[in-house]
Amino acid sequence: MPKLIKEKGPKGRLHIETPLMGESLVSKEFLKRTESKEYFRMQPEINVLKIGGQSIIDRGREAVLPVLDALIKAKEKHKIILMTGGGTRARHVYSIGVDLGMPTGVLSKLGDKVSWQNAEMLTVLLAKYGGVKIGHGDNLEQLTMFCQLGYLPITYGIPPYGYFEHPAEHGSIPPHRTDCGAFLLAENIGAKSLIYLKDEKGLFDRDPKKTSKKELKNLKFFDRVSAKDLLDLDLDDLIIERPILTLLQRAKCLKELQIIDALHHPEHILDALEGRHVGTIIYKG
Repeated sequence: MPKLIKEKGPKGRLHIETPLMGESLVSKEFLKRTESKEYFRMQPEINVLKIGGQSIIDRGREAVLPVLDALIKAKEKHKIILMTGGGTRARHVYSIGVDLGMPTGVLSKLGDKVSWQNAEMLTVLLAKYGGVKIGHGDNLEQLTMFCQLGYLPITYGIPPYGYFEHPAEHGSIPPHRTDCGAFLLAENIGAKSLIYLKDEKGLFDRDPKKTSKKELKNLKFFDRVSAKDLLDLDLDDLIIERPILTLLQRAKCLKELQIIDALHHPEHILDALEGRHVGTIIYKG
């Protein structure tokens, strides 16, 4: 139990005696000692669902409405927060920014506006079913309350790094975009599950959209794979943002995530929420 200690002399300062007192917080050996046996999970019943911007939202009503119908049914049985991707419009603003020489942090601030617009549109479409747009502030502590009251909270996926975004390993596109934002939220609230709603069955060793019809049969599908194995494979392309693989290995609460084809199979949303394996599972390891 921490206690107050006083420096010698009548004007001695007060300190709080804790194991962190006097530590630089950069020692690897010291940081290992801060590991907890069990981490507090703030929202252990919440399922974080991230809906792709380019893969679903950008395709319009024929793609979006069946997914929303599935979410309306699913929220009656499961607590959900829906996070939105940016999609094609975010890529357009990135392209302009790159051409103008904008640094990574500026591109991050530009890209978050598109994800927010998508959250706004989905909130309008779901308003009469309990859709409510929330921000990245105190609302996230109230997720269980929203769900218990019958709401379906919706927020944008871009994490609020802004000018504080990490430098990109290659080029200048922000490395932590909406897929990473969904992961970081799910991990830090101790979510029940993290599910990515995409337009492909899951993860392949190459992008099916960039593969000729003749070569499609030769693609390798990953039914279940560890984050470490994927990092070791160093594939040129992935269906989710690459930093997630490193983040998952460091996760304290999340053990796995699932990528599903919600575009062609909206019914897989409920399947995944109920713990069924209907896409690609990437697990910690």
